[in-house]
Amino acid sequence: MGTAHFPASIGQRLVWFLEHYRSETSSVNCPATFRISGRLSEDLLRGALADLVRRHDALRTTLSRDGRNLLQHVHDDRGGRAALSVVDVSGGEEEMRALLRAEQAAGLDPGREPVRTSWWRLGREDHVVCVNMHHLVSDAWSCGIVIADLIALLGGRRPDAPPWQYSDFTTWQAGQEKSGKLRAHQDFWCEQLDGMRLAPLPWLAPEGSPRPSPGLETLSLSAETAGGLREFSQRRRHTLFSVLLALYYLLLNHETGQDDLAVASFFANRTRREVTSTVGFFANMLVLRAKVDPDRPFADLLGTTRRTVLDATTHQAVPCQMLPMSRLQRTPGRVNEVVFQMLPDRKPGSWSPIDSGTGLRIGTFRPDHGLSRFGLNLTVIPREDRFDVRLSYDRNQLDREWVRGLLRSYRVLAEGMLAAPDAPAAKLTAALR
Repeated sequence: MGTAHFPASIGQRLVWFLEHYRSETSSVNCPATFRISGRLSEDLLRGALADLVRRHDALRTTLSRDGRNLLQHVHDDRGGRAALSVVDVSGGEEEMRALLRAEQAAGLDPGREPVRTSWWRLGREDHVVCVNMHHLVSDAWSCGIVIADLIALLGGRRPDAPPWQYSDFTTWQAGQEKSGKLRAHQDFWCEQLDGMRLAPLPWLAPEGSPRPSPGLETLSLSAETAGGLREFSQRRRHTLFSVLLALYYLLLNHETGQDDLAVASFFANRTRREVTSTVGFFANMLVLRAKVDPDRPFADLLGTTRRTVLDATTHQAVPCQMLPMSRLQRTPGRVNEVVFQMLPDRKPGSWSPIDSGTGLRIGTFRPDHGLSRFGLNLTVIPREDRFDVRLSYDRNQLDREWVRGLLRSYRVLAEGMLAAPDAPAAKLTAALR
């Protein structure tokens, strides 16, 4: 079969350029991590991994430059390309978490090793498996696919093959780009973002002065608040994403006094159903711009946010890096300085470990740490019994106590909005003084 060669996608070209020519490490590792209890045999794990790699071309893809072009090289599956590192862990949970942190921080070379798998054996029936993928061949949605597929394969089930491989998508996308069909999306974003200003956060140092130092602060919204937000979004016919983003806009308006706000976020960019179960780098960063009037009811801001998100969903094929941002912005800086993300709201039962049918109990493993790639990144993670809220930031750019206060204020706003959802926005933020 040999190796097949395809042009890189728009997203891959942008990330490669940012990483190699602007020293902006926008691409990080995308790990899919499992906690497995039971007698896990090496033959079963290696066989499941081989099937996984065989199923998804992206997991067998390396990238390289050919002159000015970036190419994908899809290798055949003979011999397997996802090497497995097996480590017996004698130091228990603490050592395992240290190994996981080190693995996630260690670089992956997309030109040689886009995927690396580690198996940490804490005991005969206690295992952690991490499938670590370079961002150029994976994204958050893809991690979910890898998790679902590997759980099925370890249980002796073979998922249906995806209708498209990533190379099918990139070929289709190249046709869209060549035919000019992406121009309408670019025109929309240029009109939408013209004159935008970045939020004037209390930066400690000029942008890019010291090397980024990742920081992370966390808290949880209670089961009562999480349930209230879910019920509110359903009753008002808004997505949970829009409700949580609107609260972030309101908080930023209170902190900065600026009513015209731009927040970056990632969209899946899987508008074709053929790629729903395809592993690859599809996600695009978009800039969501909205105006806040503190004298108007929160419902007005929510309506504005809803329209912003719907428009972004329609035009998500073009990432913000393809736009002439220096011409559109009124203020200097990077559009990814302020970011909002929300992980998918999973069904309650999906948080519980699954019995594979082969004597294994398999659950996903979420580490207790995070890395900051942006100036300020608010991430909401819906859980079965709460919402986890994480605020990652650059410690060289923002003061830790200010970040902690911002996180607490977000919780106060969420609770206050549920108590008085039709109150003026200014009344909600008055509780923050």
